[in-house]
Amino acid sequence: MIELAAKTLCSGCAACRAACPRGAIAMKADSEGFLYPEIDAKACISCGKCRRVCPVLNRLQPREPLAVYAARANDTVLRLASSSGGLFSLLARQTLAKGGVVFGAAWDYATHTVKIVSARNEGELAALRGSKYVQADVGVAYEEARAALQKGTPVLYSGTPCQIAAMNRFLGRPQANLLTVEVICHAAPSPLAFRKYAAQREREAGSPITRIFSRSKKCSWKRYAMSLAFHAKDIAYLKPASDDTFLRGFLAELYNRTSCHACSVRELRSGADITLADYWNVHQKFPAMDDDKGVSAVLANTEKGAVAFAAIQADCTVAASDFADIRRTNPAVYRSSPPHPRRGLFFAQIAQTDDFDALVVRLLRPTLKARIRRLGGRILRKLGLRRPAA
Repeated sequence: MIELAAKTLCSGCAACRAACPRGAIAMKADSEGFLYPEIDAKACISCGKCRRVCPVLNRLQPREPLAVYAARANDTVLRLASSSGGLFSLLARQTLAKGGVVFGAAWDYATHTVKIVSARNEGELAALRGSKYVQADVGVAYEEARAALQKGTPVLYSGTPCQIAAMNRFLGRPQANLLTVEVICHAAPSPLAFRKYAAQREREAGSPITRIFSRSKKCSWKRYAMSLAFHAKDIAYLKPASDDTFLRGFLAELYNRTSCHACSVRELRSGADITLADYWNVHQKFPAMDDDKGVSAVLANTEKGAVAFAAIQADCTVAASDFADIRRTNPAVYRSSPPHPRRGLFFAQIAQTDDFDALVVRLLRPTLKARIRRLGGRILRKLGLRRPAA
């Protein structure tokens, strides 16, 4: 039977499942809630197609973008509904205007999960806006996108770098009607962790969640927040990333996918036409553009990406920038972060607890050794024996 990539490196992109001609591969959740491929040995014919489409087993070379920009949509309402500068929506609208279809991540509120779905009009596009800090289930999106392309339909496929790499390898050759747009990805958090978090929020509210916005700008774009709406209209939840337990655990690498700590598609290896991210350094690089409502970093990686970005510039405020500035302020473009030292403890306990908040707070609390070291440092600085960090 065929062997796939090691579990520690598998990104769960599901390209292998989509490529299997016998349907011998299924994506199954493990004890941490992440999807991994399982092969039916009786159905497998060892054709090797699954290995040929795997981005982990077929790593591309690092790339640099053709051009880099800071950009924000001129439509302020659109920007406030987006994670960064609203560029994804402008690109998507160009595809929809040509009679095309847009693929992206959307919440399934019935299950508190994220799925890759398609949008064919402005109303459906709204669900694809905004960051979803949970690993998405690709489902049959690759096959649906291929079917649309075979009919001559323009397609914009958006996702994480591993999903874009998977889409490109699944298709096998360049597609004239396909525009791929990736985000600079920090990591993919556990769907199980989010379900536990959401269940606790619903118990506290006594009402089901009807909307999730992981990057609310109500506190500030730079100090983004988790915003939840509930069926009961008089209840709401809004906490900045520093206070929300799910965002804290995510940013601390407490329950992110193992492969994200050794990602095989960083350094723009995915083959995406355009890369989008927050332009965190905009207040220094282009202060006139910073109104704290969001500015995007736009990396045009291919000629097709450059043409697509040029087509929306009339609806944007744009400034030319450089890749070095993006690397300084968005290190996830080239570097994976190590897992939290207590990651194993989290997953050993999460299934047995309903108090997600208490578990995260306890595991993120500094150890006694770290607290003593921190106290000693403060004492030395007061005594003038150690200089403050620059």
